[in-house]
Amino acid sequence: MNIGRSVARDAIAMSKGIEYVKEEISFWEPLHRKTKSVKKRLERLYAVQTQLVEKPKESLDLIKQLKEINKK
Repeated sequence: MNIGRSVARDAIAMSKGIEYVKEEISFWEPLHRKTKSVKKRLERLYAVQTQLVEKPKESLDLIKQLKEINKK
């Protein structure tokens, strides 16, 4: 698994906000047959949603750090 890609996707999802995450979850959740990649994506989206709800300030700090890392 390419971890850099997962981190980048999670950072993008976090930076777009809680509404984007909820929309993406509602898009993927109704599928009856979920492939492994969809299951992993939903798992990461739920983790992002939890972080954005429970720790919004820390999430913003993390997003800033990830953006700085990606610029290098």
